Amino acid sequence: MKARGIIIIDYNFPGSFTEVAKEQEKLEKAMKDLTHGNPRVVYADCDIKERRGDTRPDLRTMKIRTS
Repeated sequence: MKARGIIIIDYNFPGSFTEVAKEQEKLEKAMKDLTHGNPRVVYADCDIKERRGDTRPDLRTMKIRTS
């Protein structure tokens, strides 16, 4: 059986892009710690992008497109 785990974290950075880069490094480390050595994980990736709006997404109805 295939499954996909999704984590969404909304950030608010009052400072500069340097803070965003540092947070992305923390996020990548946390992902590696979570997935390293787990034979069930076939792929993992993370990214931080600009967020628009203040509404929270509903993960149960969210559609994720893959190309």
